[in-house]
Amino acid sequence: MRIETLSIEQTHWQLAGQRLIEMTLAEFLYEKIISLQALGEGQYQLAIDGLVYQFSAQQQLLGHWLIQPGSVRIQGQSTPAWDLNQLIVAIARSVEVKPFTLAYLVKEMNNTWLAEAHLFNPQRPSSQALIDLPAAEIEGALRGHPWLVMSKGRLGFGYQDYRDFAPEMQTSQALFWVAVHNDLAAFNGTAEWSTEQLYAHEFSATQRQQFAQQISSRGFNPVHYYLLPVHPWQWHQWLVSTYAGQIASGQIIALEWSSDQYLPMQSIRTFSNTTTPWRHYVKLPLSIFNTAVYRGLPSERNKAAPALTTWLQDTLGNDAILQASGLVMLGEIATLTVAQPCFDQIDGAPYQFHELFGCLWRESVQPYLGEHDQVLSQAALVHRDLAGDSVLAALIQRSGLAPLVWLKQFVQVCLPPLLYCLYRYGMVFSPHGENSLLIHQNGVPKRMVIKDFIDDMNLVDEPFTELASLPPAADLLLRHAAKDLSHFIFTGLFMVHYRYIASIFTTDFGHSEAQFWQQVADVVHEFHSNHPELNDRMQKFAILRPSFEHVCLNRVRLFTSGYADDAERPVPVILDAMDNPINSTVLQRWHACASTHFTDKE
Repeated sequence: MRIETLSIEQTHWQLAGQRLIEMTLAEFLYEKIISLQALGEGQYQLAIDGLVYQFSAQQQLLGHWLIQPGSVRIQGQSTPAWDLNQLIVAIARSVEVKPFTLAYLVKEMNNTWLAEAHLFNPQRPSSQALIDLPAAEIEGALRGHPWLVMSKGRLGFGYQDYRDFAPEMQTSQALFWVAVHNDLAAFNGTAEWSTEQLYAHEFSATQRQQFAQQISSRGFNPVHYYLLPVHPWQWHQWLVSTYAGQIASGQIIALEWSSDQYLPMQSIRTFSNTTTPWRHYVKLPLSIFNTAVYRGLPSERNKAAPALTTWLQDTLGNDAILQASGLVMLGEIATLTVAQPCFDQIDGAPYQFHELFGCLWRESVQPYLGEHDQVLSQAALVHRDLAGDSVLAALIQRSGLAPLVWLKQFVQVCLPPLLYCLYRYGMVFSPHGENSLLIHQNGVPKRMVIKDFIDDMNLVDEPFTELASLPPAADLLLRHAAKDLSHFIFTGLFMVHYRYIASIFTTDFGHSEAQFWQQVADVVHEFHSNHPELNDRMQKFAILRPSFEHVCLNRVRLFTSGYADDAERPVPVILDAMDNPINSTVLQRWHACASTHFTDKE
């Protein structure tokens, strides 16, 4: 039996704890879980559960906090605070987190802490080097979700699993293939992707023949079986015991490992083919609890994905405005969904029991790249290397553009197609950094790529004529009032992604928040001016209104859903309204604040 020994040093453990303490303070302050006492001249303290934490910080106008790295100290101590458990327990006690929740929170934070410590390996690439790596390798260099402090909790993984399957380990691996009888599984594909076309694309004729021979050698007819990969962890932890009867009867047949190698992407359950990069991404159920939910594969959405992809490709592909925008949407072109004879009959069972077994094939970005194109996850834009240098600064330097000029180009590439989808089609996605890619040429933004969109596709709850041709599969999509739907831009893009980019512009380039958000607002106004035909829709969605509700995710873990194993996925916590940073009145006030601050500094 293989035993993994800890591969970090005490220094890395302490540095990781220090960094996560700074992140926890910043995000818990943003969500108003804790409050500070000002000491003057950018100095603050948090008195909590008998401890006093003191540090240097600046609160931005949007409510985001910038904690000076290395400045957090417990009163009376000369070295930076690094004991994350001590802080988490103190906060939880002060805000009356239930003991059950606190115990699991500490466990999840310890997993995150351990993963964070591995990121202090001095061999990890610099930001300058990162932007020249293949997209699949960039994914493994990143820290994870910037908003959720337990971003690498991965409850269910042991340390060996972490070393084998976490994206930051960059462990290239084969995927294990199985055959499932077509009485037990449902295949759904777009018109271009039958099972024959899919298998011809995904592996060689030699391996296909080997699979068929293995099925035949068991006394079964290969024609009656679908082929799909499984995640090794899912196979060992869930599928063998849950489907033991079907495996014993030959309805499910274990085959062999793929000849191609894959790397896990940021979402952990999605893999990029590194042997043959133009082959599809593979998304597999992985029943671990990470960030906010169990990472299974929802059966009904899995079945619906190809039909919705077909509609999107037909509808948006024939839309001249979207085509001119350069938006790329990676189609989810084929899926296999395997039934579970017992769990599927239990209405109200925890949702993870309905998401155990299947596969989704998504287009690779590789075929969409031109000769001089490079691509990276937009999550990389907020990444800093061990020297503190940001990927964003490296890209801007490479481009030769001034920071605000680069920003304007970036926003023009990314935001108009999202606004157009919202206004014209009453349709939104979750366009945060981990769900989007940026195609650039020598650092200059060129096109936006949206992936994982079926899982997060939401519609307006009004009878837009543009939605009349939706297939029946779209009935499962959530619908919202127009003003609520615009939260997917405000929260899903501005709060989850752009507020962190804004922080880099203020710290690395010396620009004010008002200057950053003015660039975003200018792009919105230009889009509105260029599309007067959408004016009625613009008023309906009111993206420029003065305020939006303050959406919180860390509060979900602490106070509402916690670690309950419910039938439905958890929903965010909503606080009082906060300023909309692209509203003209808000921006005028912020520009005035920036001018006053500059005058005071002089």
